[in-house]
Amino acid sequence: MTFSQGFLALGLYLVIIFSVMQSQILIGIVTVVLYTFKFSATALLPLAIILDGYYGAFYTVPVFSIGIIIWYVVSEIFRSAMNIVQSNNE
Repeated sequence: MTFSQGFLALGLYLVIIFSVMQSQILIGIVTVVLYTFKFSATALLPLAIILDGYYGAFYTVPVFSIGIIIWYVVSEIFRSAMNIVQSNNE
């Protein structure tokens, strides 16, 4: 990862954190999608756990953690499907 890619990853990560903390969920969702397709959803798993802890969701249903686990599975399915389509067209 180059410096510019790392800077972009950190910037997107911070946008996700602050948009969710400020209740700008739509901006957070769009940024999660961009982050996932540019990098990987693996780094978003600890973020979801931290955000659930911030909102105190460990005593109820941890919505962010469950949502990001589902998104991780869906994004990996999309990523493998896109790789298969791309390799067939080459």
